[in-house]
Amino acid sequence: MRHYPVIIIGSGPAGAACAKAVRDCGTYCLVVEKRKLPRHKTCSGIVYGQCQELLLRYFGKLPPAAVRCDPEFVRADDVFECKNDGSLVPYVWELPKDGQAFSREWINVWRSKFDHWLLRESGAVVMEQTRFLRFSRDEDLVHVFLRQADGQELELTCEYLVGAEGALSPIRKALDPETVTGAKACLATYAYYACNDSGQLKNGGWYVFLNPRFGDIIGCVHHKDDMLALSVGGFSGSKLPACEERFVDHLREAFGVAVGERRFANACSNRLAPPFLGKDNILLAGDAAGLIYLNGEGMSAAIDSGYRAGRAICTAMGHGDRDAAARYAANCDDILRHMAYCIENMHFVVPC
Repeated sequence: MRHYPVIIIGSGPAGAACAKAVRDCGTYCLVVEKRKLPRHKTCSGIVYGQCQELLLRYFGKLPPAAVRCDPEFVRADDVFECKNDGSLVPYVWELPKDGQAFSREWINVWRSKFDHWLLRESGAVVMEQTRFLRFSRDEDLVHVFLRQADGQELELTCEYLVGAEGALSPIRKALDPETVTGAKACLATYAYYACNDSGQLKNGGWYVFLNPRFGDIIGCVHHKDDMLALSVGGFSGSKLPACEERFVDHLREAFGVAVGERRFANACSNRLAPPFLGKDNILLAGDAAGLIYLNGEGMSAAIDSGYRAGRAICTAMGHGDRDAAARYAANCDDILRHMAYCIENMHFVVPC
């Protein structure tokens, strides 16, 4: 039975940042990912100002040219809400945190490439195409049960387990079943269409629609290389394919966009559960912990919470205790405050 001091489930920004923190303090860790890497992610792929600050703080660099899209930047001044009367008004997608304002020039990346780059920068050992099944605990260790792509089941042990596997985290469900069971479900898709002519859409602009014809939450569209990234979303029961079709028709009719073939799409389901950071020697980060910022922005909270979770584990190890979750929670007050501030200013759900 193989043993790792730390096992992290999920290879996204939260998992990579946690691994980076653990490796920075000289501790060995394993990242487990259920898919083959690099994998796509349902996300705008916009690296906001705060996220850039965190990348520089924790990783010492910004995303390289190889993971960026054309246009390379989306500027905050080019993000608009498209009103039903055809007018455009500024749309705010990032707020200052604790009085600190961030760059208003955001980096446009492919999440598949960005996440894979960040994971490599972490220096962690990675086990991909391996699905987390369950965990159990004894006095000293966490036993982690996994299934590999060939069907083989593994049992590993660790001193600390981190759930960074997204909003549907089975680790959170095991630790916090009551909150998770009552959480509202939200569905979202990102579809990528060939763009033969942008019409009235500015290349580098990001356009937001709060229209019930396009879903229960915002619909949005922006450019990625020679494609349009088009998102729709809604709560359980929403007919998102029909919403997407109406959205595409609207772009053609109202903005003169020559939308071409639908090349590929990603979808995800999220639980809108309140923050929960873990218990004892099992920690949660990013979406798994319910951490999200203004209007659904998740990468900043994921990287920040992931790195702090890793640092809390290192500190707990140094003091010879298992309650890393308490140390982690004590160091996340500012994240939780900013999340509450973002929720107060949320403009994301279509008005009834």
